[in-house]
Amino acid sequence: MSEEPSNSQVYDVPALLEAQRGHFDSGRTRNLENRIQVLKNLGTAIEQQSDALIEALSADMGKPPVESYLSEIFFLLSEIRLVTKRLRRWSRPRRVRNPFYFFPSRSEVRREPYGTTLIISAWNYPLQLSLAPAVSAIAAGNVVMLKPSESAPHTARLIAKIISSVFDKEHFAVIEGGPEIGRALLNEKFDCWFYTGSERIGRLYAEAAAKAIAPITLELGGKCPCVISPDVNLDIAVQRIVSGKFLNAGQTCIAPDFVVLPETLQESFIEKATAALQSAYPECPSPDLAKIVSQEHYERLSNLIPDGAIRIGKDHPELRYLTPTLIPDVSWDSPAMQEEIFGPVLPVLTYQSLDELLLHLRKLPSPLALYAFSKDSTFLEAIANAIPSGSVCFNDVLKQATNLNLPFGGVGASGMGRYRGQAGFENFTYERAVTRRGFSRDLFAVTPPYENRLEQLKKFLK
Repeated sequence: MSEEPSNSQVYDVPALLEAQRGHFDSGRTRNLENRIQVLKNLGTAIEQQSDALIEALSADMGKPPVESYLSEIFFLLSEIRLVTKRLRRWSRPRRVRNPFYFFPSRSEVRREPYGTTLIISAWNYPLQLSLAPAVSAIAAGNVVMLKPSESAPHTARLIAKIISSVFDKEHFAVIEGGPEIGRALLNEKFDCWFYTGSERIGRLYAEAAAKAIAPITLELGGKCPCVISPDVNLDIAVQRIVSGKFLNAGQTCIAPDFVVLPETLQESFIEKATAALQSAYPECPSPDLAKIVSQEHYERLSNLIPDGAIRIGKDHPELRYLTPTLIPDVSWDSPAMQEEIFGPVLPVLTYQSLDELLLHLRKLPSPLALYAFSKDSTFLEAIANAIPSGSVCFNDVLKQATNLNLPFGGVGASGMGRYRGQAGFENFTYERAVTRRGFSRDLFAVTPPYENRLEQLKKFLK
């Protein structure tokens, strides 16, 4: 895929938004069977374009085909299958009890779509992070305007092609472009907002949503700690940490950002991790390690690597290939600990006591994920209680975020709101309280003149 996609298309965003609002107001997006069918059609279109998507992801990110299929295509198809299978159940009104003095009556909670939905996607998983929230929004009965990341232009162009083959633009439109499109979208009033990316840009969308008095979901990432206890099975821990950290060249918002372990284990950890990386990436550049998304990110990561780092091979700047890197003997105030790594670089810190470790963890902003390895459940729970996080995984990494039956999202600095599976359907709907009464005689009516009714009511309502 050598031809560079063009993002020169001009969009009349206000007119498109107005058309989408009219489509939503028509009620056509609320038909349950239509929602299920159109999502099945989307799944079919993604399957048919799977080879082209793998090629696009390789052109944008240098992703190995196995990683592209498992983390983007298969993951997305799995969510579509889950949603279409269970959407009828999720959509049923939930009956609730009434106070006896409402008799006769019926009350229920309905889940209703918000309406016009804006989704701003990130570049690191450009297919999954674009269409997973969109699947939830469509399942909920909304109309969607999606802006994929301009940093993955080949994938963005193919997403636009797939969506236009399945949906009318009034139902689901893809807007390609860079920051200028993002700024234009900030000026519109959507009924629901969804943003994945950096905290800095996320604040802009949060402010825009606040001005529109609309809900927003923010998926922001952060430095995800990975803590190892003295009693750990180090061979298994290293294997799992290395596998999760270097997936997509570390450009994963829930990847372990750094490892902190007892001082007595550091030498053994470095030795085993080095061997695991040499085994996983014997070639240099390796076809199994994605490239860094841009020259800016490549240079930022390079500047974080000190002279004493352990490099598995050589860098290839012309390919934006940054070789897997371990940084031993890192301190809590080192440059690598001041920002999210988001690359194939793993700092290793040490601690001497649990109290010391917990003190440092409590000072960190709340991450999207928290990892801890230990055979001791007391240790694991102490780590989980030390710092709020969007998710926790004990004795492995990433697994909590690949289970579609679990909600996904951050807290504090790592974001707010939840999606995936049922949580996604609920995220793009609101609870609407509905009570229905008939016209039979009201046995418990309280109407003026009240006279001495207050004392009677106090006794009756005890």
